[in-house]
Amino acid sequence: MPTVNSPNVTTADLAPDATSSLNLASSKWIWSSATATAGTFVGLRKDFTPPLGKSLIAAEIIFTVYASLNFYVNGVYIGSGNDPARPRFARRFCVDLLPSYNVFAVNASAATSGADEGGLIATILVTYSDGTTDTLVTDSSWRVKSGIPLGFEQPSFDDTAWPVATVVGSYGVAPWNTVLVDIPADPPVLGLEHAGWIWTDVVPASGTLPAGERAFRRTFTPAPGQVPGVATIIITADNEYTLYVNGVTVGSGTNWKVAQTYTVNFVSAPTEIVLAVLATNTVASAAGLLVAMEVNMVPSGRVNCTAGAFVLSDNGWKSIKTAIPSGWEQPGFDDSAWPAAFSQETYPGTKWGTVTIAASSSPVTV
Repeated sequence: MPTVNSPNVTTADLAPDATSSLNLASSKWIWSSATATAGTFVGLRKDFTPPLGKSLIAAEIIFTVYASLNFYVNGVYIGSGNDPARPRFARRFCVDLLPSYNVFAVNASAATSGADEGGLIATILVTYSDGTTDTLVTDSSWRVKSGIPLGFEQPSFDDTAWPVATVVGSYGVAPWNTVLVDIPADPPVLGLEHAGWIWTDVVPASGTLPAGERAFRRTFTPAPGQVPGVATIIITADNEYTLYVNGVTVGSGTNWKVAQTYTVNFVSAPTEIVLAVLATNTVASAAGLLVAMEVNMVPSGRVNCTAGAFVLSDNGWKSIKTAIPSGWEQPGFDDSAWPAAFSQETYPGTKWGTVTIAASSSPVTV
């Protein structure tokens, strides 16, 4: 089954997110077969024509995959997953639809080979011009093929010869019950579970890391047409940190046992969100940075539709051990040569245990 850092699952965990009208409870994990092959790309397609007399206008979509995907609607790239690279967290999109025939297509791959190592789960809520809706789920009605022909995502592509999808598991049923999914909600609902304590160094056997400052960066790029509106960020560091968002100082902390919560309002319609953290290990000792962000986005031209994504501290962050360059916290800074941060353990872990999460401070405008 997928290697996922998850706590023990309880009955309460199986309940859909109460803050969201859209959930995955009726959707299935699907793939090309019961056994996945690492590095093999799988194409998945679902076409939909509205009932007679109905005209489509939009769709709200949630999905996640083990382990990566690109998602298209009517041949247009919508977004990718996972971000973070864990099936435990869904991404959420709002997209316009054509009045009649529409095609949802996914280009996905598994990280490792074996049974239960590949899976896509999604729910699509389509809205008609009269305000009524229908819900589409991932199930055996989807078409799927290993090895993806050119143009598979286009509405004109003929998939009638493709096999139907294999249902590899139900949501909330073993072995997939270890990947019950957090869904972006409005307002955001966020915790630190599954974020990683990261630093620049591989931890030596002594467990002691040198004193000093470290600069960390993580860039989140919204999908086309999804404009950042508000983000909730929970952060702490052993021992100290200062947080910047798109170059603006948001806050700081000096007690790793208490994580701060920040609300960031975006008024400038940024094309990316750059999280930059200056973390300090005050003495030679254990050191780590822990961050979770949930961002809500305002889809261009759409109302009453939630788009959102999660960003966690993991090896998708960049950091350096050398001198910190000027302007490193700014959005335009080039961090492409910075190495990936090292994840020491997943929260809640044995080294740091649980931390207290403080209430949100006054919103910061960026």
